Amino acid sequence: MPYTTNPNMPQIRKEAAQLLVRKKWSTRKVARHFGFNQSTIVRWFKKSKTYGYHPIPTMSSRPRHHPRELGDKMVWKIFQQRIKTKRCAEVVHQELLNQGVKVSLSSVKW
Repeated sequence: MPYTTNPNMPQIRKEAAQLLVRKKWSTRKVARHFGFNQSTIVRWFKKSKTYGYHPIPTMSSRPRHHPRELGDKMVWKIFQQRIKTKRCAEVVHQELLNQGVKVSLSSVKW
């Protein structure tokens, strides 16, 4: 859900979902009534199953992770190599390169 500062949006989401359930309106009719896209109404309806008759809160638009962050396996390889060698980041970086693991020096230094 996109971020909004409208304090009435949780209540609007709840009412839209209730129109689908109680009055058996179609998602297109509800979308025209409230002025939102049909797929948005469908997403609200799916969330309403979790929240029931309560307002559906606005979720944060904050990203959960950085798109270019290192994977868990890569972090684990770096961690294991640092513990194994007990050396500086430059040495660990070179040993990882010798093993065929391509990673930047700044990622090893963290």
